[in-house]
This record gives sequence, structure tokens and C-alpha cells, in this order.
Amino acid sequence: MANYYATARTSYTKVKDEEKFKEWADTVPDSEVITREDPNEGMLYGFMLGHLGDGAGVPSSRYNEEAGDGDDMDFYAEFQEHLEPGWAVTVMEAGAQKHAYVHGYCTVITADEIETMTLGRYADETLNALGSPKHTECQE
Repeated sequence: MANYYATARTSYTKVKDEEKFKEWADTVPDSEVITREDPNEGMLYGFMLGHLGDGAGVPSSRYNEEAGDGDDMDFYAEFQEHLEPGWAVTVMEAGAQKHAYVHGYCTVITADEIETMTLGRYADETLNALGSPKHTECQE
């Protein structure tokens, strides 16, 4: 049995309240906040994810010290709460379980929407648009 290893990062985005964002960012496991100063917009923020620890990519849980256990988290919905109105952030993740299951996706978050497209969905839609030629899946 092989483990799935992923890496992920976000684009840079403007946040509503830098201090509240930084407080929340400190609770996001296996992550590093990245910044870029924009001459017109000021400080922009993003994340690198999954590269500091177990290579799990975008986190789906965080450790709860009081309970001594993990709590589910929705990284996308939590990040959405910090976005400056009119801004979006893109999250890209790619990973694999050996070479049997290559996986990747892109999620775009705005103040009102969270939309995801996987590489598999992109492949399916492209194959359909090409008239459904004979093909195999990229796994096993």
C-alpha cells in the first residue's frame, strides 16, 4: 500500500483584515503564509500547503489539543471568510499515490462561490468534446 503525497499552493489575494487573517492562518496545519507587496493593492496573501509535514496538500482537519484528536476543517470556506470583496483566490493541488493515482484540481474561491475542477473532470469533458475517442483512465 502506498501513501498519497500532495503539494498545494494558492494565488495571492487581498484580505479584509490582515490581523484576523494572520490569526486564522496560524491555525492552518502544514502551511506557510506567503506574501507579495503590490504597488497598487498593498499586501497580498496566500499559502503554500502540504510541504512542511506529511505532504497531504490542502488540510481537511486540524489538531484539537483539548480533545486530543483532530477536528474537521473546511479550508476553502474558512479562507472565503477572509477575502476582500471583489477578490478571488485560486487553490491548486497535485499529488499521486506512487504513479497509480495521479490527482490534481483547481479551486477558485470568491466571496460568494467556491468552484472546483479536477483533472479527471477536465479530461472527461475534453474527451467528450473530441467525440469520445477510445481511451483508458490514468490509474492503476
